Amino acid sequence: MDKVQYEVEDIVSKLEEKGLNPGNSTEEYMAFLWNLYQVAERNLLDANNSLEELKQQQAEEMKEVESYVAHIRSLTEEREVLTTDFEKENVQLRIELEKMQFQQESQLKEVEEMLDQEGLSEIAQSSPSEQVAYLLVERATLLEKLETLELKMDSCSENLGSEKRQDELEHIHRTLEEELYQQHESMRRTKETMNKAFDEALEKEKKMRECVERDLNEAAQRLKMAHDEIRKLTDDLLIKKKELTELEHIVEKKQQEISVLQEELKTLKESESADLQKAKEHNLRLDREILALRQRVKTLDSERKKQMEQSEKSDSDSMSTHSILQDSEELHKKCRLEVEEKECINKQLQHKMKKLQAEYDDIVERNEELESILGESQNRTKEQVDYLESEIAGFQRTIMNLESELTELAEQREAKDKAFFSDGLSPDVKKMSGMEQELTELKPMLKGIQDQLLRAEWENSNLRSRNEHLEKEKNLQDNKISELMEQCKKLKLQISEKKLHTNKHLGEGDKDVEKEKWSAALSEHQRKCETLQRQIQEGLEDKQRLWEENLQLRQDVTLARQDLQSKREEIARLRQDLFNLQNPMPRPQICGDGAETVSKNLAGEALIQQQFEEIRQLRQDLNRVHNVCSSAEKELRYERDKNLEIKKQNILLQKEHTKVSEELNHVKQKYSSVTAALSSLEVEREQQQQKIKMMELELLKMSHNSKVQNSWQEKLEHEKCRAVDAEKSVLELQQQLRASQHQITLLETQTADKHHLEEELKKARERDSKRKMELQEEQLKRKVLEESLDVLQQEIKSLHEKEISLTESNCALQIKLHQQQSLLQHLDDERKSVTSERTSCESANQKLLEKVQDMQQEKEQLLKEYDILLKRLDDSIRKYNEMQLRNKAKVSRAKEMYLNELNQRDQRIKQLEMELSVSKSQTEKEQQLITSITAVNERLHEEKRQLLLEITEHEATVSNLKWKLCSVMNRSEILDHENQQLRESILQLYNQMRSLKQVLKKLQALNLPDIAMMIPSDWLMRVDEIINLPNESFSEVTRHSSPVIKVTEDGNMEQSPESSFPLPVSRSDTSEVGYLNVHSPKVIIAASEDCGVPESRVNDV
Repeated sequence: MDKVQYEVEDIVSKLEEKGLNPGNSTEEYMAFLWNLYQVAERNLLDANNSLEELKQQQAEEMKEVESYVAHIRSLTEEREVLTTDFEKENVQLRIELEKMQFQQESQLKEVEEMLDQEGLSEIAQSSPSEQVAYLLVERATLLEKLETLELKMDSCSENLGSEKRQDELEHIHRTLEEELYQQHESMRRTKETMNKAFDEALEKEKKMRECVERDLNEAAQRLKMAHDEIRKLTDDLLIKKKELTELEHIVEKKQQEISVLQEELKTLKESESADLQKAKEHNLRLDREILALRQRVKTLDSERKKQMEQSEKSDSDSMSTHSILQDSEELHKKCRLEVEEKECINKQLQHKMKKLQAEYDDIVERNEELESILGESQNRTKEQVDYLESEIAGFQRTIMNLESELTELAEQREAKDKAFFSDGLSPDVKKMSGMEQELTELKPMLKGIQDQLLRAEWENSNLRSRNEHLEKEKNLQDNKISELMEQCKKLKLQISEKKLHTNKHLGEGDKDVEKEKWSAALSEHQRKCETLQRQIQEGLEDKQRLWEENLQLRQDVTLARQDLQSKREEIARLRQDLFNLQNPMPRPQICGDGAETVSKNLAGEALIQQQFEEIRQLRQDLNRVHNVCSSAEKELRYERDKNLEIKKQNILLQKEHTKVSEELNHVKQKYSSVTAALSSLEVEREQQQQKIKMMELELLKMSHNSKVQNSWQEKLEHEKCRAVDAEKSVLELQQQLRASQHQITLLETQTADKHHLEEELKKARERDSKRKMELQEEQLKRKVLEESLDVLQQEIKSLHEKEISLTESNCALQIKLHQQQSLLQHLDDERKSVTSERTSCESANQKLLEKVQDMQQEKEQLLKEYDILLKRLDDSIRKYNEMQLRNKAKVSRAKEMYLNELNQRDQRIKQLEMELSVSKSQTEKEQQLITSITAVNERLHEEKRQLLLEITEHEATVSNLKWKLCSVMNRSEILDHENQQLRESILQLYNQMRSLKQVLKKLQALNLPDIAMMIPSDWLMRVDEIINLPNESFSEVTRHSSPVIKVTEDGNMEQSPESSFPLPVSRSDTSEVGYLNVHSPKVIIAASEDCGVPESRVNDV
């Protein structure tokens, strides 16, 4: 009671603070509370709107962040493209380097070849600079030799007087000059080629290496920078992802808080609904008590009237008022007790809500675990499928390789058969072509079988066993041949008998060995088949387990979803209850004063509460129906999707089943064709055995006839040689047999052998007939018969070997049949499993359809009930009249909710402000990153431009150097031309000098006075002019030709006039100066010092 009074006083004091007077009426009191309630709702709406705006802003900011991340990813992709371009450029530069190195090597090889041709192989391995130095030294030595020869020539010319010696010297001088000229030219050419090649190669290599090294260093630096930037960006992206995950966690926490608030609202709604029910019950009690009180009041009124009539005293009135006050106090006490009971009930409901929330969290964790288990199972199934697909691809590759090998072997075999059977065998060729066509028809049928790996392994083992068997047969045949050669010397009868016995024993022994080998191979193959079947069964069992686990998980998921949906329905109910409580109610009507007003209000409240509860229950039922319908629709959609997937899987399985059935039909057809071929081969084998028996009888007869003939012993030696040839042919045949590795080639060899045997039998028959005629005629024909005997024996051996090969082929075909039967069984098992799965899926689909139909029926029933409830609601809404006490409680609760929501809103606003500050800091960091990235890009572009400018400058310098080299080469050619001109002028002077010497000698022979008497003075003057003319003309020519001649003339002028023969010396000086001007300035200076030329002239030159 004290608590209730205290709370009432608090409410009144707060309302007075807000502006409510205590003496106002109930209508004004309710109107004031209603205004407060509306203001609170408006504030709530404003807060919700602000929250939605903040959410929109956050979503926009997230979009901006995502766009920024996409931009960063695009930048990283562009950088990756740039790195790939740089790598490609590096590869191209390396290729160019290799080309340059190859060119350099080719040039070095050419130079080495030239040096080897000229006999300078010692220099070939040295460096180019050493080679050039060696050539220059040789040139200097040759020039010195020329000078010595010229001096000798001069001395010889002075000593010798006869014209014959002068002619010889001239011839020698010409030959030497020609040799020198050739050597000069060869040296010049080699020098030019060497200098050009090596200089260009070295410069190019240096440039290329420098460029490549620079590019590589720059590319490495750029790559490092790019990698660092990529790492930074990846780190930033990871940080952003972490921040986004944190934001998501925060949002999830907020959502959880919202869900908690919603659950609290639901609990409040439930508590309010319970309170309403209790209040209704209390109102009913109060109504009953009010009726009793009314009856009492009526009795009291009647008694009062009687007392008024009897006595007009005021005591009766005081007593009646006192009784009414006591009744009102009792009502207040009862109300307080009910309020306390409601508070206890609210606490119990809160405890229950906490338990339900814990259960909900457990269910969520279970759902997450189930989803993780489902993901793991799906990943396992995907891995298994990928593994199986990879194995199938490997099998298909092996099949293709085997088919290619088979085709190659078939082509080789066909070529051999054509070469072997090219002697007029047209019917056999036709048969062979028919058999080849059959084989070509069989080949594409073999492609559909997937287990050819096992077959290939078995064939490898079979080929190994065959090789061993052939080696054994070879050894046995060698032994046989040795035995036969020894026995042929003794007796032919014993040879024939021993041959028969050995053939029989060999046939039996070979058969036993082959049987043992085939039995071992069959046992191994059966073991392999059993292991494969076990593996397949284990795989099927694993698939079935996974399927069962998936079904269990799906069932658990469906149960969890149903629980979640039920809880969601309950949450929706609570929300609607809250919404109904928050809806405004109509204002009450005041009917009167005193106890009558209170009783009427209580009765109206009771009726209104009853109607309100009924309406609320109806709305709850409707919400439940809606939730059930929505969940049913979702389940139906999910199940429809599942059914579609199952149908697709069924269609795929049907397609695979049809493919498998087609392959089975192909295999059956192939099996029938193979069985027919085997039957035909067996018939032919029997016929051949009969023919062989006949031939053996004939051979026995021939052996009896051969006893009489003694001349055959001489021909045994010839037969030995033939036996050796036969051994060689046997070895060749064994090599051909080893080359056959596959079953198709075995079939082809069988067919070819059949035709060959038929032809050989025909030939044998013809030979036998001829031999019979020849035996009757002469002994010469008996020799031919003996040769035919040996041939027939070899043919019998080959027939035995062919029988063995036929048995082997039969065994191989039987093994193939077993394999195909195992495949058929495996396919039947798979088909049965597929059919069982299909039936289970169809049954599940039928059950789901039945459930859908039931749900639809329930939905229709609920819709009908919904219409009925709506009608009831319309009727009940009209009967609402008054709600005083409930409005007070609602206003207080609304106020509390409003305050709580305001606090929550403030907290949310603070959190959002924190998030905004974090996002702004992140955006600032990202902008800094962008600026740094742009700065790095600009720096890289500037470096690239600088490198391009350096490359252009380098190319310009290279072009200038090339032009300078060309100019130097042109100058050297001009100087060489001048040297040639000088040599020609020297030759002219030499001829003039020789003529003058002859004239002088003649003059010396005569006396000077006689000559003076005989020759007039005019003629002598003319002779002097003639003598001086060539020197002047030569000087003029040389002056015009080159400045080097000026230096030589000055030197000649400064020399002593006592020298009687200056012209040869000047010739040598000019030749030296010409040579030194071209190549070495140091030599020029030395020559000028010897000749007395001043240093200034030398420097000018």
